[in-house]
Amino acid sequence: MEQEPSFTTIFQSTPHVKKYLKQKYQYFSIGNPSEKAFQNSYSFVYYIQIGNHYFQQGKQAPIAIKPMLLFYGLSHWLKAALLTIDTDYPSTTQVLAHGLSTRKRKKQGYQFLSDDVRIQKDGFFPYLSEVLFHVKQLTGEKLTMRKLLFNLPEMQPILKTLVGETGLVRLNRINDDHFTILMIKLKQWNDPIQSWIRQLSSDVHNELSSQQIDEEIQLSFKPPNRNDSLLFRHGIDQHLYAPVERSLIINLPELLIHYALLYQLSMICRYEAEWWGELIYSFSADDLPIITNYLHTSQLKCPWLLHSFFLGEN
Repeated sequence: MEQEPSFTTIFQSTPHVKKYLKQKYQYFSIGNPSEKAFQNSYSFVYYIQIGNHYFQQGKQAPIAIKPMLLFYGLSHWLKAALLTIDTDYPSTTQVLAHGLSTRKRKKQGYQFLSDDVRIQKDGFFPYLSEVLFHVKQLTGEKLTMRKLLFNLPEMQPILKTLVGETGLVRLNRINDDHFTILMIKLKQWNDPIQSWIRQLSSDVHNELSSQQIDEEIQLSFKPPNRNDSLLFRHGIDQHLYAPVERSLIINLPELLIHYALLYQLSMICRYEAEWWGELIYSFSADDLPIITNYLHTSQLKCPWLLHSFFLGEN
């Protein structure tokens, strides 16, 4: 993962942004691409640069306020991403709300992994999901922090250490299109192994072949170059990871996983001062190292994912 999001440097030039947006609009067959690119170029640059200010400050900020700054930074970058497809964003005030809701008051014995956010009918989150990633979200569906975190490759070691479980299994890469996995790694799937292979095959949208040799499964497929895949790519070692439990499959691209997690953490640090203060200053729960590890991961992974989105690089 890049330490500095190079797309923020590239998109400091409005002449370049006009060309970039024009190419995007032509690709999506949007009318008057030159005019639309001219109209949106400054908004796009402002979203990118203000988002970068939030994110850079968030990286340096103490944990007490870090989630809020990272959340606003990611939100601005995602608004810029919307402008590459939706030339009229924001066309209504409905898309300005978060699109997620959470319980304002945390109950006694509250644990972060057990908490959840609920998807709203309108707002930024469902609109972003449908327009950018063509994924229709279900109104009222709950997203638990456990499920969100268990779908991030970088979080697997600390979850294994503190919770005793993992949610993803790494595919061992033989070469660009060939991978192996030990069957014992899929023991949590609780279904015939063929169902896991079918799930993977339907997700990659490419021809997939497999064979079982002793206790190993050999897979051959071209990895999808998308942010909305069942497969998740580790930001540092570039290995691919897949869910080991059917119940952990999440119909979310990774950028939206980070949006939901940072939304929840930003709401907690703003409105749950008593619990938040006790957590970060008393060192009395496993929640703190998990949240600290996640915030470190997000401040590296989110710029990397946005760089991939904007510039088409893995």
